Amino acid sequence: MGAKREIDDLLNEFLQLETDEQREQFRGKIAQTLADKTAEEKREFGEALADNAKETIRQSVALIGEYHFKQALNDIIPAVTWSYIAEEYFQKSRSWLSQRMNGYHVNSKAAAFTPEEINTLADGLLDLSERIKKSAILLKGHRF
Repeated sequence: MGAKREIDDLLNEFLQLETDEQREQFRGKIAQTLADKTAEEKREFGEALADNAKETIRQSVALIGEYHFKQALNDIIPAVTWSYIAEEYFQKSRSWLSQRMNGYHVNSKAAAFTPEEINTLADGLLDLSERIKKSAILLKGHRF
């Protein structure tokens, strides 16, 4: 069995554990698994484990970024016409924007904004906010 597959199987087994006793028994299984390996197998095992850890960190960073992105927009999502934003600032459809905002899968891959698209969205929201502010100031100065 390949080291990556073995790591994945052990991780899946670990995730099924429910009690401290089961986890303690599992630690013994891991110790025995490592004791039975040659130096080369231990090296491969360690590399596969490190690769899994790096991928988990990468996924975690992506989830944190997605969370922060959604939190930044949380207050304005119900107030903004997203189809207008999509068309005015991206020359795209509302569905295109929605796919990226919600991470929907397109062609078997999660849709996401590029850094340039995030800047475009931020610039568009700033432009729109300035236009709203200008309208509010004009209304305050208008006498009926």
